[in-house]
Amino acid sequence: MKLIDSHAHLTSEEFDQDRLFILRDLSNFFVEAVVNPGTNLANSRANIALAKDFDNFYAQVGIHPSDVDQMGENDLEEIERLAKEGAVAIGEIGLDYYWTTETKALQKEVFIKQLEMARRLDLPVVIHNRDATEDIMEILKDYTDLKVQIHCFSTDEKTLETYMDWGFYISLGGVVTYKDGLNEKQAAALVPLDRLMLETDSPYLTPKTFRGLRNDPRRIIEVAQKIAEIRGQKLSTIAKWTSKNAKEFFNL
Repeated sequence: MKLIDSHAHLTSEEFDQDRLFILRDLSNFFVEAVVNPGTNLANSRANIALAKDFDNFYAQVGIHPSDVDQMGENDLEEIERLAKEGAVAIGEIGLDYYWTTETKALQKEVFIKQLEMARRLDLPVVIHNRDATEDIMEILKDYTDLKVQIHCFSTDEKTLETYMDWGFYISLGGVVTYKDGLNEKQAAALVPLDRLMLETDSPYLTPKTFRGLRNDPRRIIEVAQKIAEIRGQKLSTIAKWTSKNAKEFFNL
């Protein structure tokens, strides 16, 4: 059995002391590969550099919505250049109105520019959405030609049905193990196996068993086990399909 963590922030500072050890240790936890989103230009550069050194690490590049107000004038041009060096997706991109709504207009502008970039480069996109579902869907309805992963899905069944109609993929993480993760549990039950992926979003969203500790990709089996339980399916089935989907989506 092999698992793929389709979304982990291993280049964040929380892993500065043991990043390389974790990457070398993944196979001991049935983890075949990790896909790492970019959040800003510096982080995207680090992703590309690390991907050149580790065969089980894959880089995304992008500007996270919470980082748009820190962008330099040429950051998007540099992101596009980096993408051509071997990025497997443009991400994570999207909208986040949880922390502030003052940057709404800029977030939308940068989001659309990166969607257009993905279209030019024929790359998939990984979408971040927090408290911005209506605007996210209004924008994405014009980009259903792209391969889209909705990272850390947390909205309602109606939204899920629309995403399925548009051909999008859904990625679920540690929240599916939480008592209050009702939308995530519902999605775990409803998403077709051929559209489902696993993620840790580490160092965040640690599964219930380890809550309070830093999360890392070696915890992905906790997510897989919970989804298998919810669906009434074998863990090996969840592993097989979610890994297959990640490989095809990101062209690993």
